[in-house]
Amino acid sequence: MFLKSLIRNQKPLTVSLISFVLMLLVVVVIGLVGGRHIIDYLQRQLVEHGISHNQEVLASLQPMLERSLQDGVPETVVLKNFQEFIEHAQPFGVRIFLIDPVRNAVLADSSSGVTLPYPVSSFLSGSVRQLSGEKITDLSRWRGTAWHSTDTGSVELLLLHDLAAPKDSGIQLVLGVSSDLSELLALMDELHLHLDVVLLITYGLIGLLGFLVLRWVGRRYEFSLEQQVAARTLELEQAHEELLDHARLATIGQTASVLAHEMRNPLASIKLALSSVSRSNGLSDRERQRVDLVLGEVDRLGSLLNQTLEYGRPVKKDKQPVPMDEVLDKVLDLEQALMEEKHLRLIRHRCPDCPAILIDSEKMQQVLLNLLKNAREASADGGQIQIAMSMDATDLRLEISNTANAFDDNVQAHAFDFFFTTKARGTGLGLGLVKQVVQAHGGQVELVSEEGVITARLLLPIE
Repeated sequence: MFLKSLIRNQKPLTVSLISFVLMLLVVVVIGLVGGRHIIDYLQRQLVEHGISHNQEVLASLQPMLERSLQDGVPETVVLKNFQEFIEHAQPFGVRIFLIDPVRNAVLADSSSGVTLPYPVSSFLSGSVRQLSGEKITDLSRWRGTAWHSTDTGSVELLLLHDLAAPKDSGIQLVLGVSSDLSELLALMDELHLHLDVVLLITYGLIGLLGFLVLRWVGRRYEFSLEQQVAARTLELEQAHEELLDHARLATIGQTASVLAHEMRNPLASIKLALSSVSRSNGLSDRERQRVDLVLGEVDRLGSLLNQTLEYGRPVKKDKQPVPMDEVLDKVLDLEQALMEEKHLRLIRHRCPDCPAILIDSEKMQQVLLNLLKNAREASADGGQIQIAMSMDATDLRLEISNTANAFDDNVQAHAFDFFFTTKARGTGLGLGLVKQVVQAHGGQVELVSEEGVITARLLLPIE
């Protein structure tokens, strides 16, 4: 009652000014807090990506070093070969090094312009701290992830891990990877500054508009002033929430895309290095098998990145109708060799009367490739895959069937859920993308299991 009485005793201009100031203060505070939250989240994601990147680099180098030590290669030869190998790591944004904790010395370092070996104490200038902030006094005894802040203000992320060497060799080595996050963190700070400026200007304009509206309403509709102020305030709050949501989603989406693209570079370098190792003549069959296994994992990660990027691209139909038989021909050309390796018999029923339909041919090719790949992988050697295309008054029907063991109700219920998979090395993205693309075309897809036959049924509208 006191507040209501106080407002009634003030002039409309005074009430409008007070409302303008309060509204501007609220939206500015909320905007700054929201912007800080976005930047903090992105910085955490960058740190997690840096840790993951260092772990991937270390995981690719550790088996090579440990295999050489286990094979009895002299330590000097291992260090010489490793130093020559890592001298090319600097352009990829990482620093790789080897530490002897017994001699407290750095024996190998990808950084240029250093004389090896040299004391660990001179390895890093500035303080080294754990992620919790606690200072590390002896780097040669530390294992795990740490921060390093240089005298020039740069920030590096370190990862150290012991190498497994024969117990009777007396060799103790620690493998380390360091990545410089200074540029990315500086970019986040700059983004924070620009975001605050944009938010302040935007909210200032919104506040000014609100003030003018309230002033105009106060002059002409003083009796309904309170109701009008409440309505306008609610609209501004909703607009503010929408702006925050759009900014947050757009920033996270763009950052995820950039990070996915950036991960391709280290994957490419790892694959190039391992391919070179695989082609060397000095590897035993077992060693070559291990290298090929790691190469397969790199290819799988690359495929996962491609699927992740493909997930974000919207469906864009071709300008002209496309016959589904032509799309299926391209997919069968890609799968033919793999089907022949398993001696699979293909039975195909074409549909010459089926009309061409408007589709995103690239997306639909990926859909059919995923379905046919699943059918091939689920079929036993010497099995059979049947593809039948037909139509009715409204829909074009495509069925891909293969002989396989029936699956349970849980698999059928969740087969098209993202990240659901029954394969030991599956990603759970394939059928999820299939369902998303088909529904974007206005169609339906289902998976049916009956009497030892699994059928993927696809329905697409003709018009």
